[in-house]
Amino acid sequence: MTTKTKTPRAKAPERISTAAENYLQSLYKLNEEGMRTTPRNLAEYIRRLPVGEGVGTSLPSILGMLRRMAKEDLVTIPANKEVELTTKGQKAAESIARRHRLAERLVVDILGLDLYRAHIEAHRLEHAISPELEECIRVRLGNPTTNPFGRPIPGSGYQVPAGSIVSLADAPQGSAYEVDRIPEEDPELLAFLIDHGVVPGAVVTVVEEGKYRGVLVFKTESGESALGYEAARFVWMRTPPQNGDD
Repeated sequence: MTTKTKTPRAKAPERISTAAENYLQSLYKLNEEGMRTTPRNLAEYIRRLPVGEGVGTSLPSILGMLRRMAKEDLVTIPANKEVELTTKGQKAAESIARRHRLAERLVVDILGLDLYRAHIEAHRLEHAISPELEECIRVRLGNPTTNPFGRPIPGSGYQVPAGSIVSLADAPQGSAYEVDRIPEEDPELLAFLIDHGVVPGAVVTVVEEGKYRGVLVFKTESGESALGYEAARFVWMRTPPQNGDD
């Protein structure tokens, strides 16, 4: 009697929990913004996640999750208390950021969802996107290099455009800049920016600085409007390809 040799089953990739993926993506975003990755800053960012993500936002819950992630070799917490991604953690963080930003592109470019809803819906989709589906989405979208808000998609071959970068809050009066990226975490702020023409690729000019009043007046193709400096610091702009365009 012939004995059949069983083919070894491929080992399934290690599954990272949804909560850990949210933490990894938050750390990735903090690093991207050049912010210190302290537990307090991480807690502040996680509080901006959609309520449906169900992530604890108190400092004790943040610290507890970080300890679990350290045991899984996703992060380390050095003596300076700034959380660092391990090699494994960095790879996983890039993966979840890529899935999230591709999902944002998918719901806007293919499904026609309003831009201000894209971030929330992408959070619902990102954890369920398999590597195979991710590749299908990437190909269907034509390999985009940024999400709809101007943020680079990891692994897409994104190249930093020429020109200096400055936040809207620090842009000098009278100078025209091209919007590089806008914040997506606050739906109300995002809706305001979209309604007033502050979207990636648009040209914005600061008409009047008003730091003494806490607001600045800016101009786009949609007309003039005003925005508080606290919100303006999250809008990043570059010198337009042709200086002098107004």
